Amino acid sequence: MQINKLKAKMTERGYTQKRLASNMGISIQTLNSKINGKATFSLDEAVLLTKILSIENPLEIFFESSSQKCNKRN
Repeated sequence: MQINKLKAKMTERGYTQKRLASNMGISIQTLNSKINGKATFSLDEAVLLTKILSIENPLEIFFESSSQKCNKRN
């Protein structure tokens, strides 16, 4: 997951973690865990996030390219 892109989209749309968690119907602790990679977003949550934040290309946020994965390993 591209955390920086998700956080940038949140800022762009004027969402704090507290507001976003409330709109998603989850606790702020749960959202924080998911944003920081300690838990994963379900498909339904990813779809909801895409709608709430008006994300045009969710693949850019929810998936890493293979070159990014290789860079993390090196």
